[in-house]
Amino acid sequence: MWKDREFLICAKTYPEYSSKHLETVCTAAILKDTKEFIRLYPLPYRYLVGDQQFTKYQWVKATIKKNMQDNRPESYNIKASSIRVGNILPPGRDWTSRNLWILANPKHVFSSLEALQSRQIEDGTSIGLIKPRNIDDFHIEPKTKAEIKEEEEKKKNILAQRSFLIVKKELDLIPYRFLLSFKCQSNDCAGHNISILDWEMGQLYRNLINKGMDWMETENRIQSLSNM
Repeated sequence: MWKDREFLICAKTYPEYSSKHLETVCTAAILKDTKEFIRLYPLPYRYLVGDQQFTKYQWVKATIKKNMQDNRPESYNIKASSIRVGNILPPGRDWTSRNLWILANPKHVFSSLEALQSRQIEDGTSIGLIKPRNIDDFHIEPKTKAEIKEEEEKKKNILAQRSFLIVKKELDLIPYRFLLSFKCQSNDCAGHNISILDWEMGQLYRNLINKGMDWMETENRIQSLSNM
């Protein structure tokens, strides 16, 4: 059933074209009443009315319901037209105010990626927090020609579809993937290499490229910022 809920935005991914939903952004949040993680999808973030667009660590009220077509327990549908944004939760000098929410529910905190993956097999859990023992590397690799072609074809087809109800917005495709290599707290962790899908990483790339910086300079800048 649809229900009005309040939640704190934690993360949102870089937008992707969607054949069914035009464009989507996967958004993670924490419910205020239960302090549980939820995933809000699909969410056409760039098409929200200006005063409905939210930022990270901002309180939001909206009408949501459990997505019964998704077996992951955190997945919810959202009525985009119901979104009402509230205050932004400041980090404070040591992030205490945010940690009271981010780390509030111990079942969301895992000692390793393997532990989170095991929980996913058990009950479908797909969102969790992991504190790395150390971060080994940040690197960038180009997508394959086939991947780039597929994304460009999808973009072309979606923008070509007629629509009398909405003015479509062109989305910059990113021909690279950003990867973070790290080791978990467990001493026997062999290491992991995962993609960074955050909106902020895609926007950083766009900002640097739009300033006319060549790729090597851009890569070095991103690596430098990631180590700060």
